[in-house]
Amino acid sequence: MALKRTLSLILSLILILLCFSSCDEDSSTELYYPVTEDFTTLDPQIVSGTSSKIIAFNCYEGLVRLDENGEIAAAGASSWEVSDDALVYTFHLRQDAQWYLTNTSKEALSGDDDDSLLSESFDSRVTAKDYVFGISRALDPSTGSDGGQYLTAIKNGASVLSGDADVSQLGIEATDDYTVVITLDYADPDFLYYLTRPAAFPCNEEFFNACRGRYGLAMEYLLCNGAYIVYRWTAGSVIRLEKNPLYTGEGQAQNDRVWVYYVSDSDTVFDKIKDGTYDAGYVAADDGEKLKKKSGFTLNECSDVIWGYWFNCNSEVFSVTDMRLAFACSADKSLLSPPDYIEGETNRLLTAAMSPYFDFSPTLISYDEATANEYFKNAINENEDLSASITVTVLTAEDFSESVIKQIQVWQRVFGIDVKIKTETRENAVSLMQSGDYEIAFLPVEFSAFNTSEYFKSYVSDSAYNITAYSSEDYDSLVNSITNSMSDDEKISVYKECEQMLISDGVVIPAYTEASYFVQGKGVSGIYSVSEEEIYFRLGTIV
Repeated sequence: MALKRTLSLILSLILILLCFSSCDEDSSTELYYPVTEDFTTLDPQIVSGTSSKIIAFNCYEGLVRLDENGEIAAAGASSWEVSDDALVYTFHLRQDAQWYLTNTSKEALSGDDDDSLLSESFDSRVTAKDYVFGISRALDPSTGSDGGQYLTAIKNGASVLSGDADVSQLGIEATDDYTVVITLDYADPDFLYYLTRPAAFPCNEEFFNACRGRYGLAMEYLLCNGAYIVYRWTAGSVIRLEKNPLYTGEGQAQNDRVWVYYVSDSDTVFDKIKDGTYDAGYVAADDGEKLKKKSGFTLNECSDVIWGYWFNCNSEVFSVTDMRLAFACSADKSLLSPPDYIEGETNRLLTAAMSPYFDFSPTLISYDEATANEYFKNAINENEDLSASITVTVLTAEDFSESVIKQIQVWQRVFGIDVKIKTETRENAVSLMQSGDYEIAFLPVEFSAFNTSEYFKSYVSDSAYNITAYSSEDYDSLVNSITNSMSDDEKISVYKECEQMLISDGVVIPAYTEASYFVQGKGVSGIYSVSEEEIYFRLGTIV
């Protein structure tokens, strides 16, 4: 009997343990999030595209980050000091931060004694030299990082990026294992914000070298230090993120895993958020309005899209200012018939959500066919490369093709030239414009800038984000005049001049704003969005 009672007790304990084990498994949380671009490289210094950047923001961590309120928060650095002249930043790192080195990476990168792959004594600590190496890579022109341009305030940064100085001359150093000192050439009021971007994320030099040019391109070539790790990467399909068990920073992940799905058809996102297949995502304004009528969904409106006529200043025809002004003077916005999802008309290059001075009314280029004709003649007469019989093509999306045709007829009549239309799906048209493959485009431009200063910097001559290829020494000088020492009113005064210059030079004719919505599904909370490419899953939970 005693033996039976003992066996019964053991069996009961086993069942209890199995029950607890099952409960733990059932209590794990999983988030499902859609993205509409395939994943390319996950190398943070060269990561591009919304989808890949979302992974970077969750799996890597810079010296500082943006919190759910959009404020600078501690991340890899637990504290920092800035000198009185705002030229020296000293960051003190957390001393318990670790790189998560997967077994897959260990197997792939462990060479023999004569090989230069990853050593058995790999130091998994995240140290100051990792941040120095990462930021140095971003500014090294051989890396090809389009985020490096925002770090050029670092001493000798501009010279290094242009290839005129060696990376070793950068004003960044690791004074010990847990202290990073960055010296600037000039005070940049947005410098801390730029350090939250992927280009400023750390990179372990030993691991990077062991990858031999494949860093960030596959599972075995990833080394994460963020709240999540990449657990699975199926090309053209899905990336599975798992909570990083080694992460010790603030704002640790509240859920166990996130499935980030590549969705080739963006039109399906709305229905799948509505039926609970996806837990969160971005939807268009009209779909957002539909979800407002349903209980349980959390919606945040994001007015960050401007529709207008954009001129490619790098094209032969519109590199000439007078030609841009000729077309701008004869652009009749009353001919446009917007679809229902358009919010309203605008004369601004910023939306209310983006601008701290939305009461500003820039002086617009007036509709005047006679003046337009004079500009056109001046452009032809003063530029040998232009002919009075030029042909111009206008790129647009399907929803606005009829409206654009009406405007094309005006330009043909006023200038006596051949103006053609190229109609594409919205996605394809925007892609062509972003690659610079257009002359004039009537299209939406979505701005992911996290502040007004960064937005206007996107139009400087050497900006990788300058979709208009606008180049003006006066404009560049104006943007570069913004400093930490300026008051808010002084900065706003410069912003107004920047906006006015872009409009007066015929770079863009703003027409409409369009809203989108960041939606969290029923029972979902805590996922926060800074922009469509900067989504943080760490606080996300499901009830």
